[in-house]
Amino acid sequence: MSDENKQLRAAIDCMHTPIYIKDLDGRYLYANDVACAMRGLPRDQVIGKRDVDLFPPAAADIIRSHDQQVISSGQPATLEAFLPSLGHEGVRCYLSFKQALLDEAGQVNAVAGIAVDIDERKRKEDELEALKNRFAATLQAIPDLMFEVDLEGRYHAHHVPREDWSLVAPSKLLGRSIREVLPAPAADICYQALQEALENGFSIGHQYRLDLERGPEWFELSVAQKTPVADEPPRFIALSRCITRRKVAEQALQESESMLRAIVDNTPVAYWARDLDGRCIMENATAVQFVGSQLGKTLEESGWQEDDVSVWLAQNRRAYAGEVVEVEYESYSLRHGALRVFHVVLSPIRAGDAIVGIVGFSQDITERKRHEQRIHQLAFFDPLTQLPNRRLMFDRLEHALATSTRHRRMGALLMIDLDHFKELNDTHGHTTGDGLLVEVAARLGRSIRQGDTTARLGGDEFVVILEDLGGAQGSPVQAAAIATKIRDALNQPFQLAAGPQGEAITYHCSASIGVALFGDVETSATELLRRVDTAMYQAKAAGRNTLRFFDPAMQAAASARAAMNADLHEALGLGQFELHYQVQMNEQRQPIGAETLLRWRHPQQGMVSPASFIALAEDTGLIVPLGNWVLETACRQLATWSKHPELAQLSLAVNVSARQFRQLNFTDQVQQLLVSTGAPASKLKLELTESTLIEDADAVVQRMEELQALGIRFSLDDFGTGYSSLAYLKRLPLAQLKIDQSFVRDLLTDHNDAAIVKTIIALGNSLGLDVIAEGVETEAQLAFLAEHGCREYQGYLFSKPVPLAAFEHLLLAMSTHPPSQKICH
Repeated sequence: MSDENKQLRAAIDCMHTPIYIKDLDGRYLYANDVACAMRGLPRDQVIGKRDVDLFPPAAADIIRSHDQQVISSGQPATLEAFLPSLGHEGVRCYLSFKQALLDEAGQVNAVAGIAVDIDERKRKEDELEALKNRFAATLQAIPDLMFEVDLEGRYHAHHVPREDWSLVAPSKLLGRSIREVLPAPAADICYQALQEALENGFSIGHQYRLDLERGPEWFELSVAQKTPVADEPPRFIALSRCITRRKVAEQALQESESMLRAIVDNTPVAYWARDLDGRCIMENATAVQFVGSQLGKTLEESGWQEDDVSVWLAQNRRAYAGEVVEVEYESYSLRHGALRVFHVVLSPIRAGDAIVGIVGFSQDITERKRHEQRIHQLAFFDPLTQLPNRRLMFDRLEHALATSTRHRRMGALLMIDLDHFKELNDTHGHTTGDGLLVEVAARLGRSIRQGDTTARLGGDEFVVILEDLGGAQGSPVQAAAIATKIRDALNQPFQLAAGPQGEAITYHCSASIGVALFGDVETSATELLRRVDTAMYQAKAAGRNTLRFFDPAMQAAASARAAMNADLHEALGLGQFELHYQVQMNEQRQPIGAETLLRWRHPQQGMVSPASFIALAEDTGLIVPLGNWVLETACRQLATWSKHPELAQLSLAVNVSARQFRQLNFTDQVQQLLVSTGAPASKLKLELTESTLIEDADAVVQRMEELQALGIRFSLDDFGTGYSSLAYLKRLPLAQLKIDQSFVRDLLTDHNDAAIVKTIIALGNSLGLDVIAEGVETEAQLAFLAEHGCREYQGYLFSKPVPLAAFEHLLLAMSTHPPSQKICH
């Protein structure tokens, strides 16, 4: 093979088009690289093979048929065939150019072919044909008149599905202008639409009327400018839709809407509607009278209060979700200039299965609600006292019983009967008696907790339902405390109007109170009422103006508390209280003062621990006069010591309760005591617990500063066990921090207690405060405290709290036998 033939062969091998030669039996004599790659085979596996060896049978038959056609005719042929091709899914379309090859004798001895992949072109041709078919079908399906016109309004093409819609036969439209075809009013509208389309690219919504043989018809015009071709003048596609039926329907709808608007505007119910954007699209006159016009506004743009907007946005969301919403709502009415109650219904507006908006109805039901409230008041409330009557009380009692049993929380029922009420009625008349009942109801309301119920059974009998009193052990005490509070409130004098002239009288009232607990076992309301009635009569039998529990065991607990309360009141007047003194020492083991501790020497029970009566004194308010006695006694003792040089340097620490400290005249009382007793203010130290600082800190600080100005010092008792707010601590005019004995007790064995103690000492020293530790019982504890900077101590290591005589004897002994050395640290 010559060099030129080799080059030609190499070029053909590399061409991107399949080229091949086959003999008369269809065997491949030559195939270039692309032809081989089409089957994914190397050339040596293609040469000598026939199409049936390389293609599926159906494709091989088509190829062989085409080859036979060329062989038999000796003429070239161009054929299309869909053949499988490696690297492509399915088959692809190829355009084959086949040529018969002749031998020297001029006989066909082979077929040469070139296959061109025209699959993409073929597909585009098919798509174009389909598109043309769809366009033709679409055009035929359009029921509207369609024209192609130029800017002068001359017709260049048309689609007229109904000739009776045209004033001129369609065959006579081409070349004529709109003014030559349509009457002037309609033509003017068409030219206006053409001008808009020229300026904006399109025009929609113009309507015109034609008087045709069959009657008047209305058309709506839509015009769009065609994309210009080269220098061709602008042309337009005009679509003219017959809207006669719509116009008739619109007119009928307009008439119907006018009638509906007249009806809606003259009804006393407010109507409105909102679209999916929340914008008001309809409202009647009543709605405008109530809230002003909201047309075109969203709720956020309504000008309503923010809370009202939030409420109605939430309700509207429910309606938009498909729910019918009914609510009663109180709102300001422009019509009435006041708050009114409205019954509002919100409902979705549905168009088929879709929600397209919401509609609302609002009716003023203020008067109806007033009537309902009056009926409810008469049915469930006592008209004289406005308290729940027997019927409502019974319902609430059953609910309280169920709740108490379910949550295992105790409750109590109190029955209160006014003692000698009949005598008041007989003496001063029923009007005066009614006045007492009203006042009693008011005092009962002020004596119970929020959430408890007071009711009037009738006559002079009242009932109180107490819920959530806690467990079985504490509930009798709580019930007794509230019952006692009620009794004491009713014991206060009443100022009543009596006689024809309504002259004022002072009336002293008492009450017998029965108490029945519930919640531990299931009990009916009827049975509980029977029990409390029995207990109330037991109270009357016991002499009136007292209370009795239905359960004897619980009665014992309540009686014991009541007895202690009575004894407490007597003890102060009978001088049964006394002060004990516990010495306080410095680091040289020298006494620097004492803490006063209250003791009660009961005539029958002996010495009563403060833990047994201080809490009761707090609850009953007796802590205030008791605290005043302690403070006065301490001041008198300081005044006495000030006259003896060996005792004049001693200070006294007095505990002051939060309740006593918050008395408005506390500062004045202390100042008067200092003046009247002659006690040195600098030796009086008031110990306040952290609970005193929790409420109204500013007032506490102010009072402390007032007392500090008198020379009095302050110690913060039990530091670290309660509130411990450093923010308040730095504001308080303190002189001393007292480490609670609970930390001192285990500071040698508990790392946490030791850390707390060291922290308190460091804090006090950094703030320039003295630090005293209470509860010091061992030398090891004392050494630890001293080592870490605590310089003052109090505890059994030095002395227990002792009476005055024993304390002064202790001081004498310490002065006679002073310690040999100070505490090492």
